[in-house]
Amino acid sequence: MLKRVFWVAIYTGSAQILSLLAVNVVLRNLGEETSGYMGIVDSYVLIMATIISFGIQLSVNRNVAKTKGWRSNYQLAQSSRITLGLVLLAFGIVSLLYKWEVSKLILIFAPLVALNGDYALYGKGQPITAARLSLIRVALPNLAIIISSYWLAELSIYFYIIFAAIGLLNSGLWAARINHTNYIYPPRKSFYKFYSKYAKVGIFQLSYALMVTGILAFAKNFYTIAAIGLIYGILKYFEVFKGILRIIVQAFFRELKHDGVNLKIDKAAILIGMGALIPTVLYPQTTLLLLYDDKYQNIELMLPIFGVAMLISSIKASADMKLLMLKKDNVNLYIYLLAIIITYSTTIMVSYTEWYYFGVAIGIAIGELVLLIGLGYHLNKFNFFVNRGRFIIKLVPVLVVSYLLKLYFGESILLLAISIGIFAVWSVIFYRNLLFKTQILENN
Repeated sequence: MLKRVFWVAIYTGSAQILSLLAVNVVLRNLGEETSGYMGIVDSYVLIMATIISFGIQLSVNRNVAKTKGWRSNYQLAQSSRITLGLVLLAFGIVSLLYKWEVSKLILIFAPLVALNGDYALYGKGQPITAARLSLIRVALPNLAIIISSYWLAELSIYFYIIFAAIGLLNSGLWAARINHTNYIYPPRKSFYKFYSKYAKVGIFQLSYALMVTGILAFAKNFYTIAAIGLIYGILKYFEVFKGILRIIVQAFFRELKHDGVNLKIDKAAILIGMGALIPTVLYPQTTLLLLYDDKYQNIELMLPIFGVAMLISSIKASADMKLLMLKKDNVNLYIYLLAIIITYSTTIMVSYTEWYYFGVAIGIAIGELVLLIGLGYHLNKFNFFVNRGRFIIKLVPVLVVSYLLKLYFGESILLLAISIGIFAVWSVIFYRNLLFKTQILENN
């Protein structure tokens, strides 16, 4: 498995490292408020991209993976996407004229989001190429904001948005060339019919986005911009974690149609989720000091809550994509809607208490638990939890060792590194077949 995802991990990992570095630089150098605005811009970007894809991207990707004559379906999708992109462009211009907000600038580049067809590369079984394009797309805006934060602090967000647009243009042009398709397609008057065809998948996809960075667009109505900045500093790591899980799933998207593959993918994800408990739950103070100095003093609990959410998320890493492959779109739709309602309701309620800094983290953790229970049960009843529970139990001893080290010697960077090293060695020794076998369909 590791060989298959190595280059995908290298490219995507590099992009995510740059993304995390950008958040760290902004939070350290420009403060919580600037970090908050950056988080809201990211939230709007994600929501806009999700609205444009709204079920089309996942459904077309499924079509690309299963059929040879996918180009006609892809053409219809791109024509519909550009039409909606132009609608969002018009809306953005009107909205900016009514009231100026820097975050609304991203709507101007909606057509570039719509024209980017790199998503089809995953369905074609070319995740490495897609990851390479993603690296460039993510690297450009993050490098721009890192560099500009030192000399042009007040203009950093503008540089971020402009270079995000350049990255989208570059990715879209190269994807069209690699797919041997056109870059620009004519708009469709009846684009809404194509979107309505995949509405159930679209709502599920939008709900997924709203449960990660997209939640900040909602939370800004109940939290101060400074609180949003601190939440974003940790939420970004949760987003990256979810992205890592998605890398594994996308790399084996085509194989999900085979029985048992989703369990193997989830086991690989659980290894990552259990490993994430070491810096987030066992050594939170050391991790936060290492990343952000004393920015999170007295609110260190935010990191362990997100750590628990990471583990819960890893247990059902491939569940929604497996249901998508099985065309059980209704299950994804209803469970995600339930999860989003509970997540946002929790976020609102906690915002009115003295624990308001933890509201988003608590809401996301509970929402992930709802997804785990609902998706898991519909996939394989109680066997879903039994199979994954047994695997988790096997990993508990190494975490106990890490906890004992902390209990006897306290928290330190050295012990954090040793604990992570022990877990890595344990994983390689006992789960080398799962990690290193090239073909996931082989028995292990």
